[in-house]
Amino acid sequence: MDEVDQKVFNQFQKMIEATMATGETCAEPIVSAAEKIASALLAGNRVFTCGENSNGLVAQLLTDYLSQGYDIDRPGFPSLNLNQIALQSSSAERYNQALKTQAASGDILVLLSSGNNSPILLGALHTALDRGMSIFLVSAENDDSLINAVSYNDVHISVAGWPSHLVIQSQVQIVQCLCALIDSHIFGGD
Repeated sequence: MDEVDQKVFNQFQKMIEATMATGETCAEPIVSAAEKIASALLAGNRVFTCGENSNGLVAQLLTDYLSQGYDIDRPGFPSLNLNQIALQSSSAERYNQALKTQAASGDILVLLSSGNNSPILLGALHTALDRGMSIFLVSAENDDSLINAVSYNDVHISVAGWPSHLVIQSQVQIVQCLCALIDSHIFGGD
């Protein structure tokens, strides 16, 4: 195996290790989040998603999977991506403003963090709590303020300790597993 082939192999090896670690450490909270989100959707509530930087793409992916379907052909669920709603705003309060006008008690806020206690995500989390929403936080490195703001009734998954590209991969896998479980919970099947 030459040097370039070895680099490719090593990259895939790291991705496999991250996948296995995510599966081992995150199964229980993913199941809990899927049950809470499915129950909220069945009760007529909505799911709001947001993330900063590349995590905004993962948040949009979750919104797309919920509103358009993931693995089965089904009606869409009400899901809104705050990154898209507040796309034209550069305000540090942009997610808060969207939540104040769109969200209600019983809705769910899914926060996908890239680490370092994003003030914008922290503001959204506090606004969501003030509105009586449930929280599903996927945290990364140095997210102590976000983690400490989540209550025991909410769901928290940490993907800290991985390089940023593996954090994104883990978050995508969490989102895909979450959506498969939500579909299964609501519609049955595998």
